[in-house]
Order: sequence, then structure tokens, then C-alpha cells
Amino acid sequence: MQLDDPFVAIPPGKLDYDLTTFFPLFSTYIYKLCSDLDSIRFSTLKVLADFEADGVIYLELRTTPRAIPQHNITKQKYVETVLDCIEKYELDPEHRLHTGLILSVDRRNTLEQANEVVELAKAFHNRGVCAVDLCGDPARIPIDHLAPAFEKARKAGLKVTLHFAEAPVSSSDKELWMLLSWQPDRLGHVINVHDELKRDIVKREIGVELCLSCNTDDVGVFCSPLSQEYALAAKHFNLSKEDLVTLCEGVAEMTFAGEDEKARLRRVYKMLRKELDRTRA
Repeated sequence: MQLDDPFVAIPPGKLDYDLTTFFPLFSTYIYKLCSDLDSIRFSTLKVLADFEADGVIYLELRTTPRAIPQHNITKQKYVETVLDCIEKYELDPEHRLHTGLILSVDRRNTLEQANEVVELAKAFHNRGVCAVDLCGDPARIPIDHLAPAFEKARKAGLKVTLHFAEAPVSSSDKELWMLLSWQPDRLGHVINVHDELKRDIVKREIGVELCLSCNTDDVGVFCSPLSQEYALAAKHFNLSKEDLVTLCEGVAEMTFAGEDEKARLRRVYKMLRKELDRTRA
């Protein structure tokens, strides 16, 4: 397999990716690097370790199930491998990070392919798959054919999150109102949204996944660790440490975690508040 040097394909410090240069990185480079079970295991465990090193205690990892025929890897085996890595990581008592897995439907998918993702999410719901996601190149339109798959996911008790108004090309009123009709639990990006839609999102109490610099789920490409996103929020919105804790408390309630995990997060933030009170006294 011939690939460019990673420092050439993804130069350190390069942050000026756009929709035409970002997505090809996956199909022409990243997917080729993660092409067998060993590389999938390595990358998954490294991602978990990197997030924990950044101070993350709860993570929802997203992945698009992939079949890799040349290595006899089915989509089911791919998902099993990622879940095995999560379980292995959490077995170590030194690790505080807990992780849920979100399976992604790509906008390019057929309904049959989308239904396959939903069936995998249903099959592995009791092993940590918590939701189904809509992602992919926003220039791929229309996507109304995918609606039945997300309805099936909701009926199966899975949470739903959708990349929403990510770019002008995917932000027509027709598409955005259609996506809201899918009854999502959360929306990602929410950039190109007019006031009427904003009010409707607030009224529905839909969680919003905002990345101030860019996608934190692609931190390796965009150099956007979560700690940096909180630092940017604090700097540009003049937030105190107490404000950041309040923000985290709200985020905890919008996670796709079960009640036990949410209770753990509440305890962590309660302890953090007490610590801040002591340092202020």
C-alpha cells in the first residue's frame, strides 16, 4: 500500500480545511490506514487514551460501520472490534473515561445501507451503542430517502443525532424542517439557521452539539481538543470556571448515557463546584 507521508497528507498546524479538502482525507488516506483489525484496534485505543489525557471523563465516539473485504472484515465485525476496545479500556481501574458508541449513517448511503447501520445499532444496543447519527458530505443531497431508517431507530429505543445546517448547501428550509420532523434528540453544527428554526429548536429542547473551531470528532485533523474548545468559549464569552461547570452540567443531561452514568457525571460536577468554592473562600 502506497500512501503519502502523514506529515505531507495532514501537515502539522494545517487548519484551513474546507468541505472540498476535508472529506477526501478519509476516503483516500485515513480509511486506508485503518484497514485491518490491528489498525482499527490501535486507532480506537489511541483515541480513547487521547481523550482521557485531555481530561474527558465521558465520551460518545462516532464511527461509520465499514466492511473491509480484503481482510474479511464485515460491518458487524468492525463494530464488534470497536466495542471490544472500549470494553478493554474501561476494564482498567486507572481509567476514568466511560464511552458510548454512536453508529453513523452517511448521507451518501442508500436506504438499504442506512437500515443496515440501524440493525447493527439495535443488535449492539446492550453493549454500548447508544445512538444513530447522520453525517457525511453535506453536498450530498437529497437525503429524504433515509427517513425510514431513522424512524426505525427511534422505534427501537435508540437516540438520534443529525448533522444539521452544517453548510449552506445543506441548509435549505426544506431539508432542515424535514430533519426536524425526524424528531432528533440532538443536532450537530447548527450553523446556517434562521431565527424561526432557532426558536423551534429551543422549544423542542433539542440538544445542540456546537464546535467553536470545528469538529471535535475529528480532532486529529482539525487540532481541536475539547479542552481547547472550552478555553475558546471561556475567552470569547467571558465565562468563569463556575460558568464552565454549569455548561458541563447541562451537557451531561443531554448525553445519551443511562441514568447511572448521568448520576456519576452529576457527582463529578458537584465535587468540582465544592472545590471551586473552597479555592474562592
